[in-house]
Amino acid sequence: MYKDFISCIILYFFEKNLHYAKREHHMLKYNIKSTEFDNIMTLLYRVFDIRITLFDLQEHEIPSFHIKEMSGFCNERRKDCRFNEECIKCDTSNLIIAKAQKDVHIYRCHEGLLEGIVPLYNKNNTYLGAIVFGQLRECGKPVPVNISARLKKLYAALPEFTKKQLRDIGDLLKYLSEYIIENELIKYQNKPWAEKIDAYINNHLTEKISLETLGKIVNRSATFISHHFEEEFGMPPKQYILRKKMDAAMEMLKQGESVYNTANNLAFYDEFHFSKAFKAYWGNPPKQFKQE
Repeated sequence: MYKDFISCIILYFFEKNLHYAKREHHMLKYNIKSTEFDNIMTLLYRVFDIRITLFDLQEHEIPSFHIKEMSGFCNERRKDCRFNEECIKCDTSNLIIAKAQKDVHIYRCHEGLLEGIVPLYNKNNTYLGAIVFGQLRECGKPVPVNISARLKKLYAALPEFTKKQLRDIGDLLKYLSEYIIENELIKYQNKPWAEKIDAYINNHLTEKISLETLGKIVNRSATFISHHFEEEFGMPPKQYILRKKMDAAMEMLKQGESVYNTANNLAFYDEFHFSKAFKAYWGNPPKQFKQE
């Protein structure tokens, strides 16, 4: 018993120190508009009255927002060191699944409670964290018999939801996450050199953009850009520039620009080359999107 107690203490301080070390390492990568985001979290709390939290890049809960406290049942169960380890493993493994799916992920935790995850990705396909919600009892699920009378009482007090209801909440949170990303309430901060390159690309889509040109903008080599670009933007330079040009092409066509002029304005070799690239990217030829 004494050894188990000491092990729990050591694990607690190790995880706490690791948590702060990781947060310190990634501190500059995050920019959160705290006031507006806290308003959103507060509204979610009032509307659903369930625990909805934000997990950071290192899969730790960000505690600074107005959220519902951990349920009495989970709080009591997590006092058991081994049970808490299983909770951490469960959270981590399901976050991996949600990140891979890039979609709402509803599941039952190792104790059988309903949980949900909405992964957050920015426009560059860079992972920004996740909205995590749950600690809910599934409707009709009986109270476990192999726990203490106190835990049974706490379990019975958990909010009851069906899996379908939780999925609906997840879908609503996904729509909300699109607003969060679109308005950059959570923003991944690129390194200064990457910010300069991004600005240059946005302002020079009408030109051919090479790695050498991007390197000169920030006094780095083309090799440096090639090796570090994806780390900051979530995709290789060629793919990123193409995506920017395809978005711009779509807007131009919808505004009535001809296919020929669109191809020429975005520095494609010719109309045929542009049309082929456009169809490969959007799935349909550019003429289909051109306003008559």
